[in-house]
Amino acid sequence: MHFIKTLLVTSLIAFSSSQAFAATLKIATVVPNGSSWMNEMKAAAKEVKTKTEGRVKIKYYPGGVMGSDKTVLRKMRSGQLHGGAISAGALAHIYNGVQLYSLPFVFNNLEEVRHIRKTFDPVISNGLSENGFELLGLSEGGFAYLMSNKALTKASDIQGQKVWVPEGDLIGNEIFTVAGIKPIASPISNVYTGLQTGLLDTVTINPSGSIALQWHTKIQHMADEPLLLIMGMLVVDQKAFKKISADDQVIVKHAVAAAFKRLDTINEEGDISARAALQKNGVQFDKPSGTEWREIAKQALTNLEKVDAYPVETYRKMQAELEAYRKAQK
Repeated sequence: MHFIKTLLVTSLIAFSSSQAFAATLKIATVVPNGSSWMNEMKAAAKEVKTKTEGRVKIKYYPGGVMGSDKTVLRKMRSGQLHGGAISAGALAHIYNGVQLYSLPFVFNNLEEVRHIRKTFDPVISNGLSENGFELLGLSEGGFAYLMSNKALTKASDIQGQKVWVPEGDLIGNEIFTVAGIKPIASPISNVYTGLQTGLLDTVTINPSGSIALQWHTKIQHMADEPLLLIMGMLVVDQKAFKKISADDQVIVKHAVAAAFKRLDTINEEGDISARAALQKNGVQFDKPSGTEWREIAKQALTNLEKVDAYPVETYRKMQAELEAYRKAQK
């Protein structure tokens, strides 16, 4: 009888433990279903479900059905969602270090990006952790370029253009303000309609993104000098994540990180193909002249120091490491 009671209690404890650690992480994104990003994320979710024996599941809400990045963050705070795959800039008001890689004219190529990430990815992860977010994945979305309905070979060409910036993008807003225009801030989901109706005529986006979102059908020119690096990230609410057992947290982190590493390669290859596709579609690649845009960006960053838009000291350390890397490559 004592043995049966002990067995029953042990079974109940085991059942309770498995229930306590079971979780479905609800994650939203504007990325459309069927995209390479969603395919990789679904593969990661399948791996997580298998390796945790069903204790942890990931349910995605793709295609912006849960709203813009700003709305997704609000729903995370209310508990309606547990996470979001969002642009780095959407979290800048929570932790300004997420802007490090996306500041203008920082990198010349992806080799530099990948060298710097070895040191500074942990800095970004720790900064988000201190503000209640668990960073599961950080991916290179590719270099973004100015695309427009007219050639933008010098800074003055931007005058009179209807330029889009993502809502909440302090850095982009300041760059164009210094350039002498007032940009139009709106969610990414509104941009195609804006281009279609003439409310917008100039955007900053990577080649593959312009095709995936069909923006390339509404523009004729690309200023062929990378303005900034697009970074995407998958974050989850730390409180929700910590309800999962420590062992299962490791499984989730490894599966998502591996998927994001694959995405870096996929995105790089996708942008190479997309450049060719844009040219085939009639988009003209224009080479900007002079250093006007770099001077504008430099002034914008100086102005933004005053409002703590990015971590200035960390940025300077990153720049120093980048310079050392460049010298070593010569």
